[in-house]
Amino acid sequence: MKEMMPKTRIKRADIILTVIFLIIAVLFFASYNLFFHKAGTMVQVMADGRVIKTLPLNKDVTVTVNGYNNGTNILQIKDGYASVIGADCPDKLCQKQKKIRHNGETIVCLPHKIIISVISGEEPGIDGVAG
Repeated sequence: MKEMMPKTRIKRADIILTVIFLIIAVLFFASYNLFFHKAGTMVQVMADGRVIKTLPLNKDVTVTVNGYNNGTNILQIKDGYASVIGADCPDKLCQKQKKIRHNGETIVCLPHKIIISVISGEEPGIDGVAG
């Protein structure tokens, strides 16, 4: 015997609810980009857990960063963006990462233990207290 499937029909209320959720999502995305996703002012370079350089994002420069096990990466800061344009690591994933310029964005080279982060250059506030 053939089972009868109930006909499903999109109701007007379903469409209105979907549109409301889409509008809310667009508002959250826009407010995040306007208020929280700010461009940084400095690039902090860490190698093997130690800060080795802090460079301004507003000056174009190319530097060689020496990392773990004598590995080297070439960091380029140009037009307010930081990127790795050269590396002697086997996978070269750090070169394939996008250019960074917003506060909190990072480029990581795991074989060389290098982390390049965009920071605001301001003193950070207290985020929490551990007790």
